[in-house]
Amino acid sequence: VESKEHADAANHEGFAVSGASVTSFDRFGDSRGYFNELYNAEKYDESLNQSWKQVSFSSSQKHALRGLHCSPYGKFITCVRGAFYDVIADFREDSPTFGRWCGVLLTENNKKQVYVPARCGHGFFTIEDDTCALYLQEGCFNPANEADTHPFDPLFNVAWPVPEGVTPVMSPKDTAAPPLSVRRPHLCTRTPRGRILIIGASGQVGGALMDAFGPQNCIGTYCGTKVEGMIQFDLAQCAMQPQLADDLITTVYPTLVCICAGFTWVDGCERDAPKANAMNNSGPVTLAKAAKAHGARVVWYSTDYVFDGGVKGAAGPYGEEDAVSPLNVYGSSKLKGEEEMLKVDDSALVIRTNVVFGPEGVGKNFVYQLVRKLRANEPMNVPNDQVNTPTYNRDLAEATRLLVEKGARGLFNIGGSEVLDRLAFAKVIVEAINKLEPAGAKLDAALLNGVTTSNAGQAALRPLASGLKLDKLKAVLPEWKPSTIHEALENWLKQPIGKPLGE
Repeated sequence: VESKEHADAANHEGFAVSGASVTSFDRFGDSRGYFNELYNAEKYDESLNQSWKQVSFSSSQKHALRGLHCSPYGKFITCVRGAFYDVIADFREDSPTFGRWCGVLLTENNKKQVYVPARCGHGFFTIEDDTCALYLQEGCFNPANEADTHPFDPLFNVAWPVPEGVTPVMSPKDTAAPPLSVRRPHLCTRTPRGRILIIGASGQVGGALMDAFGPQNCIGTYCGTKVEGMIQFDLAQCAMQPQLADDLITTVYPTLVCICAGFTWVDGCERDAPKANAMNNSGPVTLAKAAKAHGARVVWYSTDYVFDGGVKGAAGPYGEEDAVSPLNVYGSSKLKGEEEMLKVDDSALVIRTNVVFGPEGVGKNFVYQLVRKLRANEPMNVPNDQVNTPTYNRDLAEATRLLVEKGARGLFNIGGSEVLDRLAFAKVIVEAINKLEPAGAKLDAALLNGVTTSNAGQAALRPLASGLKLDKLKAVLPEWKPSTIHEALENWLKQPIGKPLGE
């Protein structure tokens, strides 16, 4: 045991409150019991390598509610017995996540710890009797420096997991604590943040959804590259470990979950069908089950690749009721996701879209690829027989928001207004950008080489005559109108975010 006790670094993850974090530690056991390192300066993330000034310990009965306590120093919290739902509320007006709260279930067995930044509210609700918490503190407790806030302050609306019919056990001091606006009267008219969870918020659809619903109302997740203020979450892992879905939902307690992450690399799906199915159906469905169990609505995104584009049946554009017949693993994995999603939650909103483009942080979509190639004076082969209805990501996000507000459920198409092949799409992009940026380096359309799909070197079959009809959407949202490609690019260039075109 002794040799392994010093083997691995503790796992440290960022949190949806800026500066907060969750650490997972190892436990080493044998026939005698177990041994935990609850802090080790050599193993823990350097952001936690603090000079701790005080160590505190509390014991609480079941259904005790402590907080929200605000200290001028940070705290590192561990559950050493029992279980409690630990909450961090951002009281810092100079913080990008001011007004947001998130929670983590800490138990004696789940081996998680939470770091609470200085000047944030902190509290917890106990799930079991004789629950004990250990605090490492960056400062010493002084009542004159504490600024407690009522745990049910409407500015935060913390969703404490108090069972129905139970009255939390609170101290007289916490019961008498004022809302934050009493100390800060300028907050009296401030409305609480929304609780919309965006899965894949670092992508092009997720980023547009954050803007459409308002960043202050959203909590996002990322999978690979860390994004400050977002939560790490992997749909593929979720498919194998359903507890991850419940952990995420109970961290946020969202009212709405938009699942726009997935495995969208079509040829990659063909090579790795298990990953495609994990990320495009079983992972999202697992998350949807957890969301529904906690009363949240679900939005999930599918694709026109559930159709064959005229290869076997009728050609597109397609309506929601048209017969499906996917040609590849990507389309099949999404179709299974549609079926399972609506089976586990008939109130879910499932949105089919296609050829999404627009500003994003990574710069992967077709418009980015085209501009990079042509500005480098490199030729680009573009299929001239794949017909679609290209969709601006901001249009997709706005239509999603409007459908949610209408209480829409079931299957809806959201696409663009123009039906054209990929080569024609590329030429419209070149023409529009050259016109919209007259002082910029001209894009040369002569570098575009039209090729048939069969000669494009793509591993997976593609639907050819595809695209999406919008009749059902327009009947529900008569005020909504998709942008033309030129209008979309004009909007993009006037309001750029994320990675600049050409980089």
